[in-house]
Amino acid sequence: MNILTTSLVLLLSITFSISEQQTKTILQETVKIESLESFKEFTVNDKDYTLHFKIENADNQNPTLVIAIELYNESYYISPNAKRDFSGKFNMDLGSYNNLNFKGDVIETPRSIEEYDSHPFTNGLVNWVHVNTTYKQSLQLKTKEKFVVFGRVQFTIEPRCTFEEIPFAISYKDGEMKFIDPKC
Repeated sequence: MNILTTSLVLLLSITFSISEQQTKTILQETVKIESLESFKEFTVNDKDYTLHFKIENADNQNPTLVIAIELYNESYYISPNAKRDFSGKFNMDLGSYNNLNFKGDVIETPRSIEEYDSHPFTNGLVNWVHVNTTYKQSLQLKTKEKFVVFGRVQFTIEPRCTFEEIPFAISYKDGEMKFIDPKC
């Protein structure tokens, strides 16, 4: 009986030891991911959508902010190209900074089409986005000095009718523009 008990205790010890090592490895990998200081692109996942953020630098003089949205579960939102003023319309905002601004209009691909919606909250023409869509916004670099700016993407995801606000931060240093963790 002692041999059986000893064998069982030894087996459990080995199992817990392996499990503890795997847990430490997973935690270390998670810490590595979370400790990234800057990155060229990142993704935000939700059950109804995924946002892919990216900075394209064709040349360092004309960077472009790219946000690609994948929709799931028949979700949709109002395009920034909707002519009427809707609360919850897709919007990108950089706040007011002296270092970086949006330049020109946002480019939506594929372009949403205006349609009539009789729902009491819209009751008229609206540009609903029902398909995966990419937004490109040119950025105007106003200085060569290093800086950090904070921005956000806002929209109401339907049909669950929740206002989404996703923060981001952009750093510029030594001629390179990158995303950084938007936490203060």
